[in-house]
Amino acid sequence: MSAFSFPSAPGERFEDFLRKSDQIKDERLAGAIPREYFTPRVGRGLLGFAVSWGLYIGAIVAMAFAPHWLLYLPLLVVAGLGGWGLHCIAHDCGHGSFSRSRKLNVAIGHVSLLPLIYPFHAWRHVHNLHHANTNNLELDTDWKPMPAAMYARMPLRQRLIYHGTRTWAFWGGTINYWRESGFRPSFFPKREMRREVRRSIAFVAVASVLYFPPLIYFTGVKGLLLYFVAPWVATHAWFSATTLMHHSASDVPYLTSEHWTKNAGRLLLTTDYRYPRWLLFLTHNISVHTAHHVAPPVPFYNLPKAQEALKRAYPGMVRERDLKARHLWQIIRRLHFYDTESGFYTDFGKSQVPPGDGERPREPATVRAAS
Repeated sequence: MSAFSFPSAPGERFEDFLRKSDQIKDERLAGAIPREYFTPRVGRGLLGFAVSWGLYIGAIVAMAFAPHWLLYLPLLVVAGLGGWGLHCIAHDCGHGSFSRSRKLNVAIGHVSLLPLIYPFHAWRHVHNLHHANTNNLELDTDWKPMPAAMYARMPLRQRLIYHGTRTWAFWGGTINYWRESGFRPSFFPKREMRREVRRSIAFVAVASVLYFPPLIYFTGVKGLLLYFVAPWVATHAWFSATTLMHHSASDVPYLTSEHWTKNAGRLLLTTDYRYPRWLLFLTHNISVHTAHHVAPPVPFYNLPKAQEALKRAYPGMVRERDLKARHLWQIIRRLHFYDTESGFYTDFGKSQVPPGDGERPREPATVRAAS
């Protein structure tokens, strides 16, 4: 039973969405994807793991030898991309799609999240909640907007965090999630979850003790800030921008449990961005996200083929667009509150944002694999 009964005055765009959702509510979506696409190739996964570590470490070493500080910013963008790529490898590990071996998945997942100092099992369990409740206004863990009336009742500190991470400090959104759940076993309801999270925290603690004292000893506090903290922030910026854009658009609603369905969450509520092939390769196809939500066990290198299968089976259902900076700008400029009347968005001035405002849809194009 839903805790809310929103929207109170849905328009035609919301009703159109519900009709589309109703068309697929009983479909077995993953059945459209050939079974062979679910088979992991460990060598291909390890290649992605090595490439991202190489990018991350290479950028940091380049900063150490950079002849001028003006080179730091582009190198931090590269280091953040490497760290984000490692997160994308951990992402496959968390879904069991890196390999058939749970032990290998857990080991690679823990090592891949070290640039973020993110306990693997804490991230994994929260991420699974996101998958189980994608764009559910009441239960999703990622980027859900809140009604303006709820925001007004929040303590000042929480309002400042919400306002910042929905606007200029969007890059800190995933830092806030890390802060809230990364090191709190009590955040998780099941005993086994809490046990796994404690083990991940212990791993991060040991790695930190082994790494940070020598880093500070040889490079000082400046080295700690330049070679760890700055790349950590840069990785979170990639992390935040990507996940925010996947699940925020003026014409994609968050739904109360009254209207939300699992299949809508899997197929209709994600926006995929067409990256250049080099960026697809370095981010391990993370932008081919609808196929991932439909079938999380599909390894990252098979996602483009899985996406094409979904598009053939459900024409017009998969949302895709070219990657443009204006899309992120549109989100942080206007998509701030959940609109309890329309079911879409208002800005911080409480002005309704028309569904599709600022959007320029294009005909679906073929997704090319980054192999």
